Amino acid sequence: MMNTASLMQMAAAARAAVLDPNRITLVGGAASPRFELFHAASSLCSQKVRTVLREKALPYRSNDMRILGSLESDGLVPAEHYSPAYIRLRLVAARDLDVRYVSGYSGRTSVESEGFDPCVVPLLVDHEAGRVVADSQRICSYLDAVSPQPVRLIPDEPGARDEVMRQVGIVDRVPNGALLYGFHPDADLRPEALKASMRTVYHYKVMALERLIADNAADAALVAAYRAKIAKELGGKRVCHDPEFQRAARHRMGQLLMDLERDLSQQGFGCTNGHAFSLADVLWGVNLVRLNYLGLSSLWSELPNVTRYFDALCRRPSLCEESIRASVGSMPHSHYMDAVADCMSEAVA
Repeated sequence: MMNTASLMQMAAAARAAVLDPNRITLVGGAASPRFELFHAASSLCSQKVRTVLREKALPYRSNDMRILGSLESDGLVPAEHYSPAYIRLRLVAARDLDVRYVSGYSGRTSVESEGFDPCVVPLLVDHEAGRVVADSQRICSYLDAVSPQPVRLIPDEPGARDEVMRQVGIVDRVPNGALLYGFHPDADLRPEALKASMRTVYHYKVMALERLIADNAADAALVAAYRAKIAKELGGKRVCHDPEFQRAARHRMGQLLMDLERDLSQQGFGCTNGHAFSLADVLWGVNLVRLNYLGLSSLWSELPNVTRYFDALCRRPSLCEESIRASVGSMPHSHYMDAVADCMSEAVA
């Protein structure tokens, strides 16, 4: 826990990394909200947290960060979430996690299995409690615990809670990074504009990180954070065109969806099975929307329970706004998202 003044100063410094002030907004009407979120519209993990915030009707300060660098006429512009002030704020959260830094690349983003990535979004600041919370799974659970109304996303009943959290753990280990960044050798259905940007993304990331190391050479904590990130990005670069790695990631995703089909058929969880909408539904919903965006909805075309589940989740207003609409508005056009446009219109009408 930090004192209020110090935390406010650190959050303000991190906020200054957002170059366009129009991307710093207040959501929910409060002039001085308790919560502040550093995130990105297109970020899968950010979408999970924003969906929870919307379900909870919690006001917050939104800092929508640019998470891909670019090569401009005057040189390389690093991603905003690489800024030293933002990394220092994330390192406050890292102390509570007590886990090692990420040291390689698996295609997954789970802190539990992969380690702590010091250079990603989302990040939540709780100004009232003096807390900084990293990792989307932890942030979502934290928000549900500190604000149980108007909905409870993690059930109190032990059996229901165990099943919801089991599903949360499964989704946390989905190989999302491999599916988004990797070039599949057989049927790569990602939008062409996305594939074009991914051809240089690792190169620009490493260039920016190396420059930040040089600029902050006297700060050992920052240098260690940037070096951990470089190790991860170089690992991703090595396997993004590796046929065996990419096929394995696709196969793993298919297995997880077959497991989801079985779990839904057993009716132990899921809003389509009469259970209250839960954190498991939030996380599966965001991930299924991303798979659909990538042209991978064929993975559940012969799984009737998953198909019904996806259709229901696409009509949930929070997921429509924070996953479907956010993806359509912030990522290259995918015609696979056109099929959910009618659902989105119905849900937000």
